[in-house]
Amino acid sequence: AAAAAAAAAMAAAGKEPLKLGDRVEVFGLQSAAGRLLNGKTGLITKWDQAKGRFQVELGMANQQSLKPENLRRHVPSFFANTVDSSYSGSTAGYTLL
Repeated sequence: AAAAAAAAAMAAAGKEPLKLGDRVEVFGLQSAAGRLLNGKTGLITKWDQAKGRFQVELGMANQQSLKPENLRRHVPSFFANTVDSSYSGSTAGYTLL
């Protein structure tokens, strides 16, 4: 039920549900231990149906069990701003190497 709710919430937001292999960022954790994880990125390695949580590898064999609502797809900053659609100079539309 938790997975269905998370999938429905993401679908309503126009986003694809998270899946195994997705790179994610942790956010919104409130406990003292959880707040230390906010902002960390990792890889989804497993879905635990019984708990309604993803297993996320946060590096150096650090596995965390996290709810889908505390994860968002991570886009590395290198790719996040690579296209400036407002640019209209003489090289617009060309890839400079």
